[in-house]
Amino acid sequence: MNTELQQETMVHDLELPNACVACGGPLAARFTPGSARGVCLACRVISAMTVSRAGDGLQIVQEPGGEA
Repeated sequence: MNTELQQETMVHDLELPNACVACGGPLAARFTPGSARGVCLACRVISAMTVSRAGDGLQIVQEPGGEA
């Protein structure tokens, strides 16, 4: 019998059109508890992201981290 507690991971994948800070291309983003990462589907720039509340919505700030 498996007595280990399994924690459900909350992962959300989104495609954000025209969101790349380098070229304006579509950004494939993955949000997990405590982190957010993205990669541009056009120029392949990898970015760490921070998410915060802004008014009635969310603000996503990208910090370029490399190239895939």
